[in-house]
Amino acid sequence: MEKKKSMWSLLNPLEWLSAALSLLAAVFGPLLGWLGMLTPPPTDGFENLTKADVDDAKQLAEEQEAAVDTLIREMSPSEVVRAYASADFAGRATMDLSALDLAERDWLLGLSDEDLDKVSMLTTNGCERSLEAKKVLPIYRKPPVETEAPEILTTPSAGEIEQMKKDFVSARFRELFLAPGVANTNPRYVPDTLH
Repeated sequence: MEKKKSMWSLLNPLEWLSAALSLLAAVFGPLLGWLGMLTPPPTDGFENLTKADVDDAKQLAEEQEAAVDTLIREMSPSEVVRAYASADFAGRATMDLSALDLAERDWLLGLSDEDLDKVSMLTTNGCERSLEAKKVLPIYRKPPVETEAPEILTTPSAGEIEQMKKDFVSARFRELFLAPGVANTNPRYVPDTLH
C-alpha cells in the first residue's frame, strides 16, 4: 500500500523531478526494452542445470513416490484408520482405504468430525479396538494410584501454641548457658536482632 502524500509535497521540487522521471520511464521503457537496450534481469540465483540433473531429480522423485506407495500398502487396517482420522479434508479424499473391508470403510466414512478427532488421538491398538467394535472407544488415562496416605493438616490449639513457645524459649536458654553461671562460647542459635 502506497503512503498518502500530503498537499505540501506538491511544493517540493524533488517530487516534480521524480514525477518527470517516472513519466519518461513509462514512455520510453517499453521502446528501449523492445530495442534490447535495457539491462537484462540478474540471473545470479539460478543454477546451471543440465539434462542429467533433471533426469536424476526425476528418478529420485519416482523412487520416493514408490517407497511411499509401498509403505501405504503395508499399513495395517488400524494404521489406515488412524492416518485417515489424522489427515485433513483434502488428504482424506485422496487416501487409499483398500486395506479395510466394506463394512469397515462404511463405519470410517460415516464418522463425524468430532469422532474423527477422537480417533486421531488414539494409539494404534485403540484404533484397532474401535475398528473391531465399529464405534469410537476413546482411551482415558487411569488416575495414578495413591501409595501414601494423605497428610492431614491440623490447626494447633491455643494451649499447643503456648507450649511450642515455651519449648522454643527453654531450648534457646539451655543452648546459651551450659551450666548455671557459665556462658556457652559457641551457641548454635544466634538471634537476628539484639533487642
